[in-house]
Amino acid sequence: MPRTRADSNTQLAAIFDQLLALRESVHALHVTEQDRAISLRGHQTVDDDEALDLAFAKLQDDIAGIEEGLATIAEAMGDIPKL
Repeated sequence: MPRTRADSNTQLAAIFDQLLALRESVHALHVTEQDRAISLRGHQTVDDDEALDLAFAKLQDDIAGIEEGLATIAEAMGDIPKL
C-alpha cells in the first residue's frame, strides 16, 4: 500500500515529538546532575562542571542537528514549505 503525504506528516510529527521529549529529558538530567554535583562538593571529587556543561550542550546541539536534518527531509518531500 503506497504511503501518503498524511502518513509522512504523521511520522515526521511523531519524530519531532520524540525529539522534544528527548530534549526535555536531557535537560532534566543536566539539572539533576548539576544539583548532585553541588551536593557532593567537599565530600567527593566531582568532574569539572564546565566539562559536564559542555557535554550536555553537545547533546542539545546533536538533537538540534537531527531536527534540522528532518526539516530538510520534510522540505525535500514537499511536506513543509521551503524555509
